[in-house]
Amino acid sequence: MKKCILLFLLCFISVCSLKSQSKDLQYAIKTSAGFSSDTTLPFWLVANQYGSVPDSDYGLLNTSVFKTFDTPETLFDVTYKASVTGFIAQENKLLVNELYLGVRFKNILLDIGIKNDAIAWHNLSSSNGSIIKSNNARAMPGINIKTNNYVTLPFAKSWLQVKGNFAHYFMDDTRFVDYTNLHHKSLHIKTSLSPVFEIIAGLDHYAQWGGTSPQFGPQPSSFKDYIKVVFGAEGGDNATANDQFNALGNHIGAYILQFNYQGQKANYNFYYSHPFEDTSGREMTNWQDGLYGVFIDFKKQKAAITHLLAEFTHTKNMSNIPVSISGPDNYFNNGIYKSGWTYHGNTIGSPYFTPKPIDTDGITRGVILGDNRFAAFNIGANGYVKWLPYRVLLSHTTYYGWFGQEYDPNPFQFSGILDIVIPQEKFNLPFDVAASFVFDAGTYRPQNFGAFLSITKTGSF
Repeated sequence: MKKCILLFLLCFISVCSLKSQSKDLQYAIKTSAGFSSDTTLPFWLVANQYGSVPDSDYGLLNTSVFKTFDTPETLFDVTYKASVTGFIAQENKLLVNELYLGVRFKNILLDIGIKNDAIAWHNLSSSNGSIIKSNNARAMPGINIKTNNYVTLPFAKSWLQVKGNFAHYFMDDTRFVDYTNLHHKSLHIKTSLSPVFEIIAGLDHYAQWGGTSPQFGPQPSSFKDYIKVVFGAEGGDNATANDQFNALGNHIGAYILQFNYQGQKANYNFYYSHPFEDTSGREMTNWQDGLYGVFIDFKKQKAAITHLLAEFTHTKNMSNIPVSISGPDNYFNNGIYKSGWTYHGNTIGSPYFTPKPIDTDGITRGVILGDNRFAAFNIGANGYVKWLPYRVLLSHTTYYGWFGQEYDPNPFQFSGILDIVIPQEKFNLPFDVAASFVFDAGTYRPQNFGAFLSITKTGSF
């Protein structure tokens, strides 16, 4: 709470001092409601909503005030945002969605506070293009320094570009290890082989460290320990027995490989996000596992289909080979950081990983063992039916159970969503109207139908 207050004061002071120098301050007020035929909402009505939607019928009000970067021609620019949501549901809540200050100097950006990740692939991806980091959970407070998209290296002219980031976050929810820290860094390299074809290769790395465990006590949290976490070094004598010989902390990462082709009538993107949590994953013993995707941009502003996406997510291997000493990887779970790769009860990575229910202490203890072995297909498209914009997602997931404890029969899930938006300019309305129609079918979740309706008013002052 103290950190949130300090971040708020920082943003507020910055806004006051910079408002006279900036363009109009923008606002958005959104009221919405979601309801279903079951006690819980259908999958796609809750997943990838930045953790801001409850899993039950609800009424919601969100208010945002923000300024975007608006002077790209200058050396220096600022952005900031404050966004708060309150909802009435089985459990009423008031939460801060975003509260941040961003500063750009040339091609370097500094973000301080709570900021959601940008949406990739026109919001058609099941996991925002990364198997380990989706838009399924709330944003964490922290500080992040990064490049402003790709930067051309001075010696490479136009054939080699890089982008990257270095960040520190605080996992301030109720979790098994209190006051867990989160380190994040990434590096992506893009090379152009021709005017129409380019390749992107990258590394995305997260590490949970520090904090106090009720089982193992205070975890190493000095600056020296932080350096070990950054470089994936062994924990040493003050770590738990496992971390003394392995990398200190709970490490989660992904290799990224992407191919981009610009055709005459469409642009094609092929991408692969491969997870790793230990040496076997880093050495790609589990090479079959990952998120595979293809995205097509038909280069049409308004058409029946403007963008099309297909994805396949596979996690059945988990480096489970006879020669493996450490055993299967058990994605998104950890023996020390038992809340695993979750935040405020939601999975941080692909939403197909189902988190365990919150226990009586308010703690989520990772994802369900066995339900983290699955194969999922996702197809998404958006476009226009005459003047009406739409987005549609259809997904099918089969869960296989843990090794030696496989499910029989395998539970499966078929889920879909249709989004439509009525632009305010079409009927001279003072607001935008959006609606969603959602369903779940199969044997993994309850048979369920739901709907969503929202009214959004935007403007500036």
